[in-house]
Amino acid sequence: MAVIRRARGSRHAHQKPRPSARRDLSRAVLAKIEQCRAPLRLYARFAPYLGAELYLLGLTAVAMLGTTLLTLARPWPMQVIVDSVLGGRPAPWWISWSFRGLDRPALLAVATGLMIGTLLLGHVLALCEQYFSQLLGQRMVRRLRCDLYVKLQRLSLRFYDRSSVGDLIHRITVDTVGLQDVVTYGFVPLAVQFLTAIAIAGTVFALDARLGAAAVALVPLLVLWTMWFSEAVRRHARGLATAESGLYVTASEVLGGIRAVKSFAMEEVELRRFERHARSSQEAYVRVMTLSALGALVTEALAGVGVAVAVYLGARAVLGGGRLTVGELLVFIAYLHSLYGPITQVAASATVIQRSAASIERVVQIFDQEDEYVRPGGIRLKRVEGSVSYQDVWTTYGDGQPVLRGVTLDVAPGERVAVVGRSGVGKTTLVSLLLRFYGARGGRILLDGHDVETMDLTWLRQQIALVLQEPIIFSGTLAENIAYGRPDANPAEVVAASRAADLHEFVMSLPGGYDTAVGERGVRLSGGERQRVAIARAFLKKAPILILDEPTSNLDATTERQIFESLDRLAGGRTTLLIAHRLATVQRADRIVVLVDGRIAESGTHAALLTAGGAYARLWEDQGAQRPPSGESLGRVAGEPLPRPRLAG
Repeated sequence: MAVIRRARGSRHAHQKPRPSARRDLSRAVLAKIEQCRAPLRLYARFAPYLGAELYLLGLTAVAMLGTTLLTLARPWPMQVIVDSVLGGRPAPWWISWSFRGLDRPALLAVATGLMIGTLLLGHVLALCEQYFSQLLGQRMVRRLRCDLYVKLQRLSLRFYDRSSVGDLIHRITVDTVGLQDVVTYGFVPLAVQFLTAIAIAGTVFALDARLGAAAVALVPLLVLWTMWFSEAVRRHARGLATAESGLYVTASEVLGGIRAVKSFAMEEVELRRFERHARSSQEAYVRVMTLSALGALVTEALAGVGVAVAVYLGARAVLGGGRLTVGELLVFIAYLHSLYGPITQVAASATVIQRSAASIERVVQIFDQEDEYVRPGGIRLKRVEGSVSYQDVWTTYGDGQPVLRGVTLDVAPGERVAVVGRSGVGKTTLVSLLLRFYGARGGRILLDGHDVETMDLTWLRQQIALVLQEPIIFSGTLAENIAYGRPDANPAEVVAASRAADLHEFVMSLPGGYDTAVGERGVRLSGGERQRVAIARAFLKKAPILILDEPTSNLDATTERQIFESLDRLAGGRTTLLIAHRLATVQRADRIVVLVDGRIAESGTHAALLTAGGAYARLWEDQGAQRPPSGESLGRVAGEPLPRPRLAG
């Protein structure tokens, strides 16, 4: 039976491939071609960046053309030396026409001079080509980075909620360089080498058609090999980009939270985590480089076989009847090296194109994200009263889990409303919807009777001052941080806002005053000082609506009392929404709204809610009978109320 099976297998082995097998092969070839075309479609999206630098592109093309022509001319002086100077044959027509009546020593000098001249000029043009292509690539990367930066600023907070800062930094600083690599080391060399290979192949065929056919016989095999391994390089390059991004993410997290790392003595744990990412990056890099080296090795081996076969046939042509002279054979051999050199370089350029495609894909992923909704021609009110109305508002987390469930809330102009509740009930989400950080899934939010979704987004946010639990301080001076959001503010306005926030005396105690650098994230300031900078910003903004998102939850009692004195002045005359967890800070609010499971459970004054014995009373009991940090916490400041600010559109 085994013999029969072997016989059947042998008989089937000699049968012609079935139509289905041929179809499968055709599909495989077409799929491979499609895989190779995919990067071209990807890079086509960046054609406008190339079009913006047509001048540099033209200079690069001229240098490329000159380099190609000199590559073609370089072997011919050697042919003159071998055939005419040493062999005694008549000089070629292009020498006789240019230099008549030359003896052999003079002809040798001319040929040598031409060799040196073409060599030097070729190097000069190659240098120009490199300079122009590098400059072209850098300018494209600069434009790409700026556009990507603009795109990142246009994305909604939902995108940032699911993204890592370290990964985004990697994309904008490292992945964008892939565009320069593909221009400088990919398409430009590819164009040069392709043009050179075509020109040399034509010259070889002109010398001897049969030798030309032999010389290019292995080119289709080289093309197929290049298509296969370059796609494999792209697959592994994706893994390399992901691994390197992991390094950025880990380093960004650890260095940004270095105080926590040190306080918990987690240096060794974080080192091991970083080493894992570093090892993954190393392994991915080695895989890419090994595959690239293998591709180059096979390409050069095939090219070497092609050169050897063509040289053998060329030598036979010299020996077998003088179809070629020795000098022409040397030119032919030089052209063979010049032919297969570009072909191997084409393979290298294809590797760069595929490797860079993995990085560019990560850039395109950002550009393909949906922008934060900005309504064209949105409404700008001439006068802002400050009334805010939530009408049956629903919203969800990214996974579809409800956060707010049919919230209806009306806030009168100048009213101070505190929103309280346990963690995760949607307090911050409620005010984030007013700022349009997120979009409501149902219902409407009105400002002075107008749906905020119909308003100009930039204008809307200019009407709202936000003081966060963790104030955002940028590296720079105190004056620059206070004026953030009002870069046109003059020094007098900055000082006035600082005085209102009880910050001026502290600033003047510093050697640099308002020009004092605060360090990255304001590390040179205390928590209370950072919060006062945020309050000064809000004073300077002069917005009619104020949002306070747990502004003192991380401060000690003394600092909290001082901060609330500033906040009382800031809230005077403004429509104010206070998000609070500690109930002692909201007792004197005009109204307290209690959120439970995304719904408004009850609303009223502090005394009324305690008397009702509902959700607020239970929260109060859980926290214990507390006294507010200031007798006037979020209450009216003594004397006449401050007038409500009005902003023109």
